[in-house]
Amino acid sequence: MSFVGLHIHSDYSLLDGASQLPELIDRAIELGMPAIALTDHGVMYGAVEMLKVCKNKGGAIKPIIGNEMYVINGDIEKQERRPRYHQVVLAKNVQGYKNLVKLTTISNLKGVQGKGIFSRPCINKDLLEQYHEGLIVTSACLGGEVPQAILQGKPEIARRVAQWYKDLFGDDYYLEIQDHGSQEDRIVNVELVKIARELDIKIVATNDSHYISCFDVEAHDALLCIQTGKLISEQKRLRYSGTEYLKSAEEMRRLFRDHLPEAVIEAAIVTTVEVADKVEPLYNILGEPRIPDYPVPEGYTADTYMEKIAREGLVQRRRCNSLEEVDQVYRDRLDYELKMMQQMGFSTYFLVVWDYIKFARDQGIPVGPGRGSAAGSLVAYAMGITNIDPVFHGLLFERFLNPERKSMPDIDTDFCIDRRDEVIQYVTDKYGTERVAQIITYNRMTSKAVLKDVARVLDIPYAEADKMAKMIPVVRGKPTKLKVMISDQTPAPEFKEKYDKEERVRRWLDMAIRIEGTNKSVGIHAAGVVISAQPLDEIVPLERNADGAVFTQYFMEDIESMGLLKMDFLGLKNLTMIQKTVELVEQNHQQTIDLDRLTLEDPATYQLLARGELEGVFQLESSGMRQIVRDLKPSGLDDISSVLALYRPGPLDAGLIPKFINRKHGREKIDYDHEILEPILQETYGIMVYQEQIMKIAQDMAGYSLGQADLLRRAMGKKKKSEMEKHQEIFVKGAKERKVPEKVAAALFEQMVLFAEYCFNKSHSCAYGYVTYQTAYLKANYPVEYMAALLTANSGDQAKVQRYISSCLAMGITVESPDVNRSGVDFTPINNSILFGMGAVRNLGAGAIEAILIVREEGGPFTSLADLCDRISTSDHPKIDSRSVNRRALEALIHCGAFDKLEPNRNQLIHDLELILDWAQSRAKDRASGQGNLFDLLGGGGETTTVSNGFESAPKAPPVEDFPQQEKLRLEKEMLGFYISDHPLKQLQESARILAPINLSDLGDYSEGATVSAIALISSLKPVVTKKGDRMAIIQIEDLTGSTEAVVFPKSFERIGHQIQVDARLMIWGKVDRRDDQVQFIVEDVEPIETVRMVMVELDPKLAGDIEQQHRLRTVILQQRGEEDKAKVPVVAIVSAQEKRQFVRFGSQFRVQDHQAAVQALEKAGFRARATALTAS
Repeated sequence: MSFVGLHIHSDYSLLDGASQLPELIDRAIELGMPAIALTDHGVMYGAVEMLKVCKNKGGAIKPIIGNEMYVINGDIEKQERRPRYHQVVLAKNVQGYKNLVKLTTISNLKGVQGKGIFSRPCINKDLLEQYHEGLIVTSACLGGEVPQAILQGKPEIARRVAQWYKDLFGDDYYLEIQDHGSQEDRIVNVELVKIARELDIKIVATNDSHYISCFDVEAHDALLCIQTGKLISEQKRLRYSGTEYLKSAEEMRRLFRDHLPEAVIEAAIVTTVEVADKVEPLYNILGEPRIPDYPVPEGYTADTYMEKIAREGLVQRRRCNSLEEVDQVYRDRLDYELKMMQQMGFSTYFLVVWDYIKFARDQGIPVGPGRGSAAGSLVAYAMGITNIDPVFHGLLFERFLNPERKSMPDIDTDFCIDRRDEVIQYVTDKYGTERVAQIITYNRMTSKAVLKDVARVLDIPYAEADKMAKMIPVVRGKPTKLKVMISDQTPAPEFKEKYDKEERVRRWLDMAIRIEGTNKSVGIHAAGVVISAQPLDEIVPLERNADGAVFTQYFMEDIESMGLLKMDFLGLKNLTMIQKTVELVEQNHQQTIDLDRLTLEDPATYQLLARGELEGVFQLESSGMRQIVRDLKPSGLDDISSVLALYRPGPLDAGLIPKFINRKHGREKIDYDHEILEPILQETYGIMVYQEQIMKIAQDMAGYSLGQADLLRRAMGKKKKSEMEKHQEIFVKGAKERKVPEKVAAALFEQMVLFAEYCFNKSHSCAYGYVTYQTAYLKANYPVEYMAALLTANSGDQAKVQRYISSCLAMGITVESPDVNRSGVDFTPINNSILFGMGAVRNLGAGAIEAILIVREEGGPFTSLADLCDRISTSDHPKIDSRSVNRRALEALIHCGAFDKLEPNRNQLIHDLELILDWAQSRAKDRASGQGNLFDLLGGGGETTTVSNGFESAPKAPPVEDFPQQEKLRLEKEMLGFYISDHPLKQLQESARILAPINLSDLGDYSEGATVSAIALISSLKPVVTKKGDRMAIIQIEDLTGSTEAVVFPKSFERIGHQIQVDARLMIWGKVDRRDDQVQFIVEDVEPIETVRMVMVELDPKLAGDIEQQHRLRTVILQQRGEEDKAKVPVVAIVSAQEKRQFVRFGSQFRVQDHQAAVQALEKAGFRARATALTAS
């Protein structure tokens, strides 16, 4: 007789279950189970995945959706200390599923009791009574209410509770017996059998399964330790018995024998199958369309209203007066797309999307030109959903919606990041809060993460775990799986060798492999929003995060599987920044820029791209991309779109970018295997770059329809052998019918298969290429406004602001300190400079800024600190709260330099401040009471007729010297986060270039372990004492371009620790380290910049070009190298010709130990040499 597991936890019982569903289902089938239930703790995360996995098994096993819920006796919304009893609840049918969803949602939205890892979503018996239809319940494990009453010696309460459940659920209530070897199990089971007989309730035997096999015990134990932050070696911690794995019918029969009759055991096992037989398969909840109803105007259907909007929109897009004037190719394409959408039933979908994008545009919320394959639709373009003309750019509708493969359309939209929430709120208000929610994401334990987590619970040193984790390569954003790392195909033989030879490493990795890929935590998708026709809590279980956001318990793909409308509302910072630039240009130049009608042939834009000045240019600002664009020298939007498509791991690995660049510039011949290919591949210089090109080749060469071609593209991406062989036969046959030689067609098909892995969606590349062009155009033509907007958009990211300030200086744009008379909230462009925005000043709240701007607008520029204090304290403007401009706020403005134009002595202002505040408050009180100050009334004296505001009478402290420069800069940085008026390293900027150290902003571009040097300032210091008692330090270092964390380990600290001090300016040598996806500088040596010396060798061009002299020079320098770790003095050649001096730094292998000895040796060999200090060069 079979057995059905009715109490099963998967890895969706986060960090408590180790069973991943595909393997769990496979094992259940292997054990002969006809069905299996999923009862994770308080959630239904895995329900849809289980349905899909079981469905793919062709009916071999029936899925039962359940939830091990928590029941309390009392009000679930009151936080009180009450027992939270376990309760297994299973869905018997569709109505049961709806009620289970409802109960799960209520428990998670309203009934969460407790905090942190001890919080539990709870229901009560009133809710069970209200939503009991279609449910099967069991008394659960030892944590259930009936077992707890038995353990507490209250059998009468146990019977009363059991009777309540039986009265409510009838034959769908079961008592549950378990045997995990404990004495408590035996006490409870014996009593449960008695209650079952007395109350005529059937018994089911279950095993509280948390992992698949008995071999997973240790790995599951590790998972519990990861959850609770304990070590496996600790005695006092949460443990399981080691028997909580998926058991067969035979294994279940061997349990209970020491305390229950065999007939009872057999009946309890048989009853599990009886329960499973009651359950209807719930596959029908999948795929049922649930698109919300869009309210169309009277007299229209969804189809006819969409037609109306699309046709009218196309006339506007083509700047025509009527549809008849529109080019035939556009009209035909529009008619075809409308027909396809109507046949597929997607008119309502398009109206929903059109509506919220129209709302955004009407409200002035920046919307992206398009994203993903939707840009290939002319209907989307005509309706204003996208801004890319698919006909002009050669984009394919079938890449978006394939008539031969019906699936839900997927239109993702970029909105201004600051106002994205307004669009979500609009949708929520329109369709109802009960029909709109955000979407869950699951954070799974990848190989790198699980390796470190298991190492921690095994007490393996972090350094060892980190070293092993760094051996795991990341391929296309995903770390290589541990099973691959220890296989014969390992990409890191050293990793496999450690596994093979070291017992401790083998145990560690074996444990990690068993829980790799399990769910660790949940989050909310950055953009995903679901909109439903019915209330969501009838379809999808919901929960709420700590911020109050409601989200689904099913992730993106599962939401789509249920026929729900999933939208991506993405926040794109660049759109915010572009809009800000346009507003600043209008303010400063009285020019209105129409972003949708920019010329695509602007010379300044392409010159900027060719120079590689790409800081802040969308998608192009990484160092790797900068070099590629500099080499490519794009000359059109096609080039920009192509390089966006090619700058990905696949094409990079295949070397397609150098080929693309060489072909563009005529350094490599462009060949086409057949003349049919030329018009298709011409725009990409004969290289397959886009998926749409593969589709067009299949259409033009082999006679595929575009719908069939899209299926071919998908098949090529999946590389299923049988499918590929079938398609190759069709392709070659079709090509032969079009007079293409069989050999050419077969070879081309193989090439297409290879390139299908790399090719990208042209619609997406084209749309994003346009955003790239917009940012480059604005930077090239309005650099000051663009950089001001860029700084404003990134004001919360200190590293980026510092990098962009450095970029401004390189562009000849001055970034000035805030100014109370000129600064706004944001960074402000004025002529060829950018003023720091007051919004970036620490300790200056929004209320203080608003007050200053209002008073300045009403009464003009301030003449002094006293003027500002007086006008704010006496203002009767309703928005001004004079208390907001307090001492703390004014000190911040003084220290950041905002008053420098009025009084450059910041220390004097700080001394004056207390007196001025008292004076201003006194004047405000006098005016409020109708009195006046005598000096105010007389204007300070009776001789003059000039009207005075009385600021001459404002008290001043005795004169004091300004702060020392270093202190002044320190206080400025404290308020702004940056040095603005000056920088401790600024005077070294030119001389430092001779040494060619790195910019700290570029540290992330260097590979792991690369040797680097930098000239930097220590901005903060954290001393650390290791377990062994050794001293080390974690420091923050910065230069003119950025900052980074650096570590000085004990061995280095022992030697250079006395140099590691806050505000020290140092030449630093070390290595790049990548730890937990963060880049660090490992400091190996330092030297104060005041003592850094260089050896300068003067050479004339003739001597510099003489190979024999070069060899002689190198020989002399190498003889002065001395000890390897002490050779730190760089050698620089100065080549002078025709009043031009060129500095050439020798490589690190030519550094010398003693600069004086090196100079003497060079002079003795006949070279002109001298030693110079870095600070004096």
